[in-house]
Amino acid sequence: MINYINIKNHPYPNRSFYTTLDQPYLTNTGKKGDKLIKITHNNKHVKAGIDKDTQKIGDTNIYYSEDFVENPDNFNIIDEDIFLLFDDAGLNYAHFFFDMFGKCIYFDSLKEKNPNLKLGVAKEYWEDKGKCNFVKQWLNLYYDNLEVVVFETNQSYLLNKIILPNCFYWFPEGYGHNIIVNKVKEIASKVKKIPVNTNGCYISRQDTIKKGWHHKRDLINENLLINRIKNELKYDIIELMDYDIIGKIQIFKSYKNIIQQNSASNVNLLFSGEQNNHIILTNPRMGPWLNPKLEQFASQIGTNLLTIDNVGEYLTEELDPNQEDKGNYPWKLTNIKGLMEILNQINDDSIWDI
Repeated sequence: MINYINIKNHPYPNRSFYTTLDQPYLTNTGKKGDKLIKITHNNKHVKAGIDKDTQKIGDTNIYYSEDFVENPDNFNIIDEDIFLLFDDAGLNYAHFFFDMFGKCIYFDSLKEKNPNLKLGVAKEYWEDKGKCNFVKQWLNLYYDNLEVVVFETNQSYLLNKIILPNCFYWFPEGYGHNIIVNKVKEIASKVKKIPVNTNGCYISRQDTIKKGWHHKRDLINENLLINRIKNELKYDIIELMDYDIIGKIQIFKSYKNIIQQNSASNVNLLFSGEQNNHIILTNPRMGPWLNPKLEQFASQIGTNLLTIDNVGEYLTEELDPNQEDKGNYPWKLTNIKGLMEILNQINDDSIWDI
C-alpha cells in the first residue's frame, strides 16, 4: 500500500510517500550497496525503499518484476511494525546525513501516530567500532530513547509489517536539504564547545590511509603541508577517525580556523556557527560539485567559508589499474609556499579584509 505523507516545506511532494507491506520477508544478504537488503512479499522481489533510482523519480511501483520468488526457508519472526532505515550509500559520511538520516523525518511523523513503531537497521549500519560507527552514534544523539531492531548479517526475518520510506533528499541535489540541515543544526546545539589552545586546526586525511579507505583521493604531499601548518601556524593536526560524533561536533564548534581538503568530512561544517572559519582546499575533481553545496550549507547555518581553488592537480598516471573506483585519482598540491602565504593571512585575519 502506498501512502503519501505531508511534510511541511518539503520541495519534492512526488517523493513524499512510503510503502507498507504486511508479512514480508527481509534478508540481510551481507552484500554491498542496494543488494544488502532483500525483501520478498507475495513471492515478489520488492524494490520500494531499496532501489535508489526508483526513489529519486518518485516511482510508486513496489516490485522489480512479476517473476515468482521463493521465500527464505529459515527465518526469524518479528511481531512488530518496522520502519526500514536504509540507503545504499548510507555508509558514506555525507550521504548518511542527507540520504539516510533524511528519512528519519518520515519516521518522526509516523511515530507520532504509532508510538510502537521501531527503526529497523542492517547490522552493517549499527556498529560500535569501525569506520561506520557514526550511524549509531548520531541516531542515539538524535533520539533520546531509541529502540532499534537490528537485522543481522546472513539472517532472514518474517516481519509483521514493514514501512519502506521513499527518498526524502538525494545528496547533492541543488535544493531540498534545508529541513535536514536545520535538524542537524538543532542536534549539534546540544553539544557544548571545548577549550582549545590554538587558533585553528588542520583536518588530516592520513587516517584514511592508515585505516584503509575505498576512495583513492590521496593528497600525496599532504605531510609536507601538515609539517608547515604545525611549524608556522602552530595549529593542531586532527584525524577525525580518532573521534566519536560528539568529538567531531566539538571540534567543528570550537576551533576558530578549520582547514581541510575536499572530502565527505566537509559536511561537518553543519555543526559550526558564526565563530568558525572553514577553509577548503579544492580537490580538482570533487570541489567543483561539492563546494557549491558547502556554500549553501554555510549560508544557511551562518558559518564562514572560504574555498581555495587551483591549489592542486590530479595524478591520473598514478591510478591503480586494479582499483574499482575509476572516478577518483591521487592528487598533489602544486604550490605549498603560495598556499601557506594565504593560510598565514587567514591566521592573522587579514584575508577577511580583502
